[in-house]
Amino acid sequence: MGNLHEISDIAIEYLKSKDGIKGDIHVYECETHEITMKDGKFTLFRTMFDENIRTKVIKDHKKGTGSINKFTKEAVIKVIDDAITSADAGEADVCFDIAPGFGEETYEMGVLEPDIDKLIERTKELAETITKRFKKIKLMELYTKYIRSTGVYINTNGSKEEKSCGYYQVVVEFAGNDGENSTGIAGSYAVFDSLDKELIEVGNIEKDLINTENSLNPITLKDKFDGDIILTPDCAVQLLSFLLSVGVGERNIIDKTSVWYDKIGQQVASPLLTLGANTWDDRIIDHETHTDDGFKSEDSTIIGKGVLKSYLLSLYGANKTGFERALNTSMAAVVEPGDTAYDDMIKSVKKGLIVGAVSCGIPSSNGEISGVAKNSFYVENGEVKSAVIETMISANLFDMFKNIKAISKEQLCNGTMVMPAIQISGVTISGK
Repeated sequence: MGNLHEISDIAIEYLKSKDGIKGDIHVYECETHEITMKDGKFTLFRTMFDENIRTKVIKDHKKGTGSINKFTKEAVIKVIDDAITSADAGEADVCFDIAPGFGEETYEMGVLEPDIDKLIERTKELAETITKRFKKIKLMELYTKYIRSTGVYINTNGSKEEKSCGYYQVVVEFAGNDGENSTGIAGSYAVFDSLDKELIEVGNIEKDLINTENSLNPITLKDKFDGDIILTPDCAVQLLSFLLSVGVGERNIIDKTSVWYDKIGQQVASPLLTLGANTWDDRIIDHETHTDDGFKSEDSTIIGKGVLKSYLLSLYGANKTGFERALNTSMAAVVEPGDTAYDDMIKSVKKGLIVGAVSCGIPSSNGEISGVAKNSFYVENGEVKSAVIETMISANLFDMFKNIKAISKEQLCNGTMVMPAIQISGVTISGK
């Protein structure tokens, strides 16, 4: 810890010694304990240490950046000099700036003293549970980690923030196999801050295993039709990230190519949709405390009951466009739950799909999207009939989120997001 503070003090003093330059320094160290199991056996236990220094400088309205993974005085001087050289080679823009100073802040969050023995016990327990309960699952690899990070952020306007955070992480890789048929490799992931419950109950692990077992004998749809789709929480956050990228992302707002340009305060989506970037939500682990520009992070509503509330603009983007900057840069996505049970959503579908993911590229600014439905199931007359393969969905993202029929009461909380399932009508579904 002393070294971290010593390095950050050297860094900011050296940066302040440069006339006509403003900027910031982030000095960061991380300790990771990793446990790996393969084929039911422990194959690796290791501890890794990382350290990094990042800096951003503004000189003569030009921005430069630099980073280095060494904690020495020579490294500090080099990374700042490199950033200044980078700025000298850049183009001037009066919109480049850093945040005003916010004084000194200290944050401690999560699990700062890990129980590694308990984590090993829970890891073994999860592997045994999968083997015992899921006979048609081949467990490929299982990773658990404890990660603790400490960082110091300082800028030349007087901000100084120290943040310490610790948390656990689990990643499971598996495939369905019944002796004759097999699925592709699937996975599940979660971040958490307590070992009080079995890992099978963390995030969406249990549901992902069940869905993979149910995917062993998929069908290929033969026709093309417009129907309902139910986005699982994982798929909902995927498509919402696409929507925000093309709808409120900084580049499209600066270029005025967004469909939602100049739509702040207007209805752009279904009144059922309220989407926040809620970095301070208790369910978000290792959350952001300051923005990339150096402002204190605050929770933000991006879409409130279908009304556009905010663009995702940095300080630079706000200066460039005249719109308000985003209150955080974390994109800790939280969608408010609806009043429909997930099972009732399925019962309401006459013909459609439950979609686990969409394999496609990032859509263009007009929002048109077309891709293969992955980890998906065909629904007819309110019943889940079968998993599907080689099935396409096509729609316009902006229209999709206007055509929300229901949002589930249930939410998935995996430590990085809080997301319900979302039912959308009028999507084109195409079989082989």
